[in-house]
Amino acid sequence: IVSTIPRGETLTPAPVHQAQTTPTQQETTPDPNDPAWVYPSEQQFYNAMKRKGYQPDAQSMHTVVSIHNAVNERTWSLVQKWEATLHDCPNPRLVRFLGRPDDRSPRALFNEYVLMKSPPFDRHDWVVDRGDGVERRYVIDFYDGNPQTGGFAGSAKSNKPVSMHLDVRPALDDPMAAVDRVRMGFREMLPGIFGELDELQKNNQSALGRKMTMLQPKAAASAAASDKAYADCTKTRS
Repeated sequence: IVSTIPRGETLTPAPVHQAQTTPTQQETTPDPNDPAWVYPSEQQFYNAMKRKGYQPDAQSMHTVVSIHNAVNERTWSLVQKWEATLHDCPNPRLVRFLGRPDDRSPRALFNEYVLMKSPPFDRHDWVVDRGDGVERRYVIDFYDGNPQTGGFAGSAKSNKPVSMHLDVRPALDDPMAAVDRVRMGFREMLPGIFGELDELQKNNQSALGRKMTMLQPKAAASAAASDKAYADCTKTRS
């Protein structure tokens, strides 16, 4: 199945299944000029879980893979929200990703040991490119939204719907990432104010665009008149 997540250029080898997708495994046909990440098949997902020491239920693979794909799509939409809102970049690309289930992020440690919240069940690091060739890392902590369920929510052992909380934010690899976190935090605390500011900015940009469109014919006419006057002056001197 082809995802909606565009692939960025990288020298790191991609997972094997990225180059082994047949038309029968695809919901959409990938554009060779605009490649997207490809999700593993149910069999590939099952084999990967076995290699990692899990004991997956083959009958549940369809559900598990569907959940996996939906969570990734939701994660990418949240990354896009950061990029579009703070950096006017609606189309970043995912360069690579890394699962780090045994590594707790500082925020996850703070939530667990200070705020006494449940720890995340998984962590990913996603590296994106805005098109300028500079890699920027995002940290994603995955929390179970149904801690009281028996078995993984949505699996054969649970009769409750899937519920997860995704904590997506830029990694603190540089000072600008910290600034971005503060900016997004204020936006989430004061959505009404920032929503009005965004709308005002859009209206100003639209008004400026309309004004530029209106001025273009006048500017062209003025330039033509100037060229004609210069040509007439040149003829007179001759």
